[in-house]
Amino acid sequence: MNEKPGDDEFVINQDDAMVRRAAQRYGTVGAMLAGGMLVFDKLLGRKPKEEAAVVIEAASEPGNIDDNGITLVVDANTTVVSPPPHLRRHDAQTGPRVVVKRRKSNRYKGL
Repeated sequence: MNEKPGDDEFVINQDDAMVRRAAQRYGTVGAMLAGGMLVFDKLLGRKPKEEAAVVIEAASEPGNIDDNGITLVVDANTTVVSPPPHLRRHDAQTGPRVVVKRRKSNRYKGL
């Protein structure tokens, strides 16, 4: 195969990193479960799958939507236009658009 001298070290470091990440996120039980899964994977003799490179070809150069905005032609009678951010209409009284995220209150807190 196409194995290099450092491949085993890379796999061990990657496995160690996965167990450490599980320990940080899920505690001791997470680390034990991740380690057990690695042992089963090695016992079954599976080789890690190599991810194929994804190449997407475009018909032309991508446009700069920050300067030009976006224009989509849906059909002969419908066109959708989104102007660039600096040309969007803002209400003088409200100022720029502000998005506020609200969290649901925890009704069981303090019980």
